[in-house]
Amino acid sequence: MKYRKALFLLVYSRTKKGFEYLILKRKLHWKGWEFPKGGVEDSERDNMKTIKRELKEETGLKPLWVKDFKISGKYKYEKELSDRMGYIGQTYHLYAIKVKKEKPSIDTKEHSKAEWVNYKTAMDRLTWDDQKKCLKKVNEWLKKMKFREMELDSGKIVLMGRNDNENEKLMQEFMGEDKLVMHTVESGSPFCVALTKPSKISKKDKKQMAILCSAYSQDWRKHKQDVKVHVFSGKDVYKKSKMKKGTFGVKKPEIIVAKKQDIKKVRKIK
Repeated sequence: MKYRKALFLLVYSRTKKGFEYLILKRKLHWKGWEFPKGGVEDSERDNMKTIKRELKEETGLKPLWVKDFKISGKYKYEKELSDRMGYIGQTYHLYAIKVKKEKPSIDTKEHSKAEWVNYKTAMDRLTWDDQKKCLKKVNEWLKKMKFREMELDSGKIVLMGRNDNENEKLMQEFMGEDKLVMHTVESGSPFCVALTKPSKISKKDKKQMAILCSAYSQDWRKHKQDVKVHVFSGKDVYKKSKMKKGTFGVKKPEIIVAKKQDIKKVRKIK
């Protein structure tokens, strides 16, 4: 007897009230609350394909950022399911999916309702213990991820550290990942991370991100002039044991210049 391969998709959004989670009311196979999940199809060798497909099918939402928690498990079905003959249960692998808080479009065959709720409400409503354990892990992680969050004109999200401690946490989280990162050439600025692949960042996005990075830097505060910004991938970041907290090395960064007049506009708004 086999276990069906599946993914847990813990969908969340950051709001003025804090982090909120999307839960769905199940009506197919059993009744109760869960967060989105779905089986991996034979043709899907990359879990990102499953994530995007299942998220679209179950919620209609698009992922802004996907975090692999490398947490797995399995459970048995309470009864034999006619549409899953030969399977006694399923395995799962946990991913946290950041999205914009929007009204979801649910698959009415499987679910009757969807709600955005806070952590306590989600824990109270979720039916299964394995999902509650996953929610607790994600919520604990999000408590440590309270960085400055900015949205570019394109809708892409940028996270920014506010001090050495936050810069350290931010880069430890994204070091080695294929994410666009910026930091001013002169020391004393936030590390800025775009929650998307560098290949998905336009020239306009890069320019706006460099301006934001510069606007919160010591270079700008000291000189009030154009600011040079290093642009690189998280894959090119390294940390040596003797480096101070919030300090990292970078291999072959690109340099772009944020103009004084553009930075002034940002500082007047923020």
